[in-house]
Amino acid sequence: MKILRSFRFWLPMGFLLLMLSSSFIAPYLFPDLLEPGPAYLKDDSGRVIADPPYTMEQMAPLGSDKLGRNVFYLLLAGAKYTLLSAIVIALLRMVGGFAFGLLYAFLPDGLRQMIKGVGDTFNFIPLAIIAFVLLTPLQDAFESGALYSFQFLIIEVVVIAIIVIPSLGMYLGEEMKEYLKNDFISVSRQIGASRFHIIKQHLRPQFSRHALVMFSEQISQTLYLLIQLGVLHICLGGLKIADFGIDTPIPEYFSFTNEWAATMSINIQMIFLHTWLVLTPLAFFAVSIFCINEITRFLKEVLLEDALPVSEGQTSTDIPASPSRLEDPFSFSSASKEGFH
Repeated sequence: MKILRSFRFWLPMGFLLLMLSSSFIAPYLFPDLLEPGPAYLKDDSGRVIADPPYTMEQMAPLGSDKLGRNVFYLLLAGAKYTLLSAIVIALLRMVGGFAFGLLYAFLPDGLRQMIKGVGDTFNFIPLAIIAFVLLTPLQDAFESGALYSFQFLIIEVVVIAIIVIPSLGMYLGEEMKEYLKNDFISVSRQIGASRFHIIKQHLRPQFSRHALVMFSEQISQTLYLLIQLGVLHICLGGLKIADFGIDTPIPEYFSFTNEWAATMSINIQMIFLHTWLVLTPLAFFAVSIFCINEITRFLKEVLLEDALPVSEGQTSTDIPASPSRLEDPFSFSSASKEGFH
């Protein structure tokens, strides 16, 4: 298969797989790396020269947090929660979106227009705001001890996936409805083809070509949403407020998962004093999103934009356009993406 033989695919994919595997292996082999670091650093003469958080020069390679923990190992350990959660969310969105789209495409016109009107209204509300409103009560329940961290993470994954399914499904349903207007599908209906037959023989082959591309896009969009939620202190696995027994005006947050948005969120109050504590998890997000976008771009070229080979004696203008060029339901415009970005 052309995809699996390409260096352009395996370079970003290999980087993500290396990060994921290291996220499982490193904490298992070196559990002490996640423990609080030294309370202070001394020079050769025994004089105290620094206290946490340490800079990149004082603790390689990316400095430490307020507890003296190495930020690089924290982010490496949290990669599995961030990336795997994004993958699961994208998968749930795809399954739910295609199921909703199939149902939507076969609805009566009046009912479909009513649903579309309601859905278009909600498209003007940012997804981060919707997720924040839905998850804030659960964050409060987690802080009170009513939910465990892993339970909260599962609920968050489901909620973040569900809020996108209606708009994604409506978009897919509209594309399916347009595709169903083709003459060959009308002929199939006239000779007695059932809806199941049309879905299996026409819709499934057409839209399955684009599913992998959409899945990759949804992963990067999910990571982008996790950054926004992190700014609002809504993170995978929840945040705990530490009680130091003193009256402090700014709460001290900590995370059990150490996922990237949580690492950014708990240090966001120190962005002007210790900028690297916020920029470092953002850099991990940026590199991962870049890798996924490169994979998406390559998949589009291979699966959706591959031109048919030119035979001898035949010019490229004589060749009919491939189905992916004639009927590409996922050549998104900026307006169409607003529905579920």
